[in-house]
Amino acid sequence: MSPVESPDGRYVYFSRDWWLWRVGTDGTGEQRVEGMPQLTLNGEAWNPFGSGIYYLGYIDHKAVVGYFDLNTKQVRRVYTLEKALGEEWMGGLPVSSDGKWLLFAQVDEQSSDLMLVENWR
Repeated sequence: MSPVESPDGRYVYFSRDWWLWRVGTDGTGEQRVEGMPQLTLNGEAWNPFGSGIYYLGYIDHKAVVGYFDLNTKQVRRVYTLEKALGEEWMGGLPVSSDGKWLLFAQVDEQSSDLMLVENWR
């Protein structure tokens, strides 16, 4: 996921090595976001909002949409997903500007076909 500026304009957040990091918008003070759970899906599913970060992750071995409050360092389970997160998952984690809606993708099925092509020259 591309770096994202915090809602207050003070930081730029980015993922590295399955963890969320931030740096000041002036380029100083790079640090890992302490207390934030490890990210899943190669660090591709998170979104700063308000005074925290929405993310896809695991709580008690269940795939969840979680919210990490940057002030209190507490994690809140927002929604438990019906299915496990798969490596084939793609998408972001957008939140509406009023904070009432959050979108995530759920992979229900994946399949592929094996094709035999004869006389292709």
